Amino acid sequence: MPLRISFNLGDDDLRHYEDVAQQTQASARQQSAEAIIASARQVLEDARRAQQAEFVKERFSRLASMIDMAMDAQWPLGAEDSQRLLNALACFGNTGPGAVSFLDHAIMIELVSRDLEHDLAAYRDFCKLRDTRTARRRPGTDQDEQRDQWLQQHRDTLQQRMHERRKRTLDRAGSSVRRLFSLFGL
Repeated sequence: MPLRISFNLGDDDLRHYEDVAQQTQASARQQSAEAIIASARQVLEDARRAQQAEFVKERFSRLASMIDMAMDAQWPLGAEDSQRLLNALACFGNTGPGAVSFLDHAIMIELVSRDLEHDLAAYRDFCKLRDTRTARRRPGTDQDEQRDQWLQQHRDTLQQRMHERRKRTLDRAGSSVRRLFSLFGL
């Protein structure tokens, strides 16, 4: 029988996660994108090797999506979007053994994935479209150029939707939600 547990993050809790985010992002400015991604990937792999509650596993699947998005050559992001994603991934830099619990990471993933909600949704939709198009491909035909054009058009549309939804969310948000968005430099 499932049990629902919920908790509230108070101002002190949010300040703690804000401090962690700012510290990791400040140190990440000295690192390459590849190093930030590799560090986040290491945290993800460590979590996958450990036995985790389903709540934690689900959050780490979001981190996997963020890493996939950063690495996907067919989903190139503009400079600002790319920096937002790297800022988010920097929050998961491997800070040493036992320094941060998987539950702390899961909470940070929850906060960051809320900030990247529209980015993750657009990328998820792009992957579904790409997979569907790939599955329909007829063997022996040369459709790569058409496929690339088709993907580019859909990617552009999805990224535009992502920007519009993000702006609309920020415009409708109160100051506390705006603070959360700025919390991670996103």
